[in-house]
Formats: sequence, structure tokens, C-alpha cells
Amino acid sequence: MNLIRKISLLLILFLPVASPADMYVDRSIVIFEAGGQPRQDVKVSNTDEDVMYVQTEVFHVRNPGEESEDRVQVSNPKEIKLITTPSKLIVPAGGQKLIRIVSLDKVNDSESVYRINVTPIVPPLEEESSQLRIVVAYQVLVIVQPKDPKSTLEVARTGNHITFHNQGNTNILLSEGNQCDAVTDECQQLTSRRLYAGNTWELQLPFDAPVEYSIRSFDGIKKQIFP
Repeated sequence: MNLIRKISLLLILFLPVASPADMYVDRSIVIFEAGGQPRQDVKVSNTDEDVMYVQTEVFHVRNPGEESEDRVQVSNPKEIKLITTPSKLIVPAGGQKLIRIVSLDKVNDSESVYRINVTPIVPPLEEESSQLRIVVAYQVLVIVQPKDPKSTLEVARTGNHITFHNQGNTNILLSEGNQCDAVTDECQQLTSRRLYAGNTWELQLPFDAPVEYSIRSFDGIKKQIFP
């Protein structure tokens, strides 16, 4: 489940008492830039009237963006390259707490991608009732850039078909896509997509006309038109 928006995970549990957890996380994406600080903070807020117990789980994303994408929970101390501290926290009613994310990968030649689940801990309840409880959790995308990032986007176009291929070693975000028909002046917004290193994306276009995208990479954002 690739989600870039704020709320990224919705867990529906058949437990007593219908009461959604009022937890908010201030960031959905954390990027460790090459040469930058190895630690960043995410703020967890509790707008409820009760104390909230929260846990974090770190998953290493293998083959990100591919059909073979796999997420493996990080648990082996010898393999841990990204940690969250604390892994469990108590957020007071109406209060906030920080989760510190620390990258331990100092010599990475390729980009590393992680997902961090930030989930309220549901307390045990009585078994007599069977009401529906909705627990809203968050998932934070973490990207650790390589020490020497390179951005290379290859584009091939044939009529209403366009192919993007990321030949670099760091991710590229294509957003704010737009295409207008020169005959009717009709315009349509196009799908956004994050291309990780090695990813290929084929897109069927509504018109045989130039395509405009905003391209974000480690070296900034630029608008580009593909004829």
C-alpha cells in the first residue's frame, strides 16, 4: 500500500466500544539527505481526553515501487540501519510526544526505503459487547538517500503512450501532471508517481499532445514538458 498522504493506514477492529483514537502525526514523509543530519523527529499529538499508548514498527522496503515489493520488519540487531526511539510511548491527554528516527547507514551506495507504522495500542476490553471500533494509525515513509545521489530520468514517447525510467540511484517524484488537447482545449490532470531507483512507469495518455510534469529529486524541483 503506497500512500503519500497523511493518513496511510486504517485498521478496523471488531472490539467493544466505538471510539476512534484521536492521534495525529505531523509528517508522512521523512527524507535523510546525503550529508545531512542522521536524525529527525516526528511529532505525535493526542487530542483525546485520555492518555494514549502508542507503538512504532519499522519495516525495510525491498524492491520499492516494483511488483515484487516486499516489506520486512526490522528486528535483527545486526541488520538494523534505521531505528525509532522510543519504540513505545505514552502521549498525555491533549499533549504531544516526539519520535526520533535515526539512520545508522553511513556508507550507503544505494537509496534505502522504510515504512514506519505508528499505531495506538488498543487496551483489552470486555468480551460481552461486539460494537465496531475504528483505530486510525499512521504510516511514515522514510527515504535514506545514497551518499552520492544521481538523478537520471529517461523518457520515451509514442503517441498516447509515455514511459518513464529512473536510471539514477535515488527516487524521483512526478507530480502535478497535466495535458491539454490542442484541438478542443480540453485539459486533464495526470496521475502522480514516485519512481524509485530502477523503476519504470508506463502511462496511457488521454491525448496525443505535450505532457507537463513537476519533477522533484534530491537536487530540487523543476517543471518539464515532454513533447
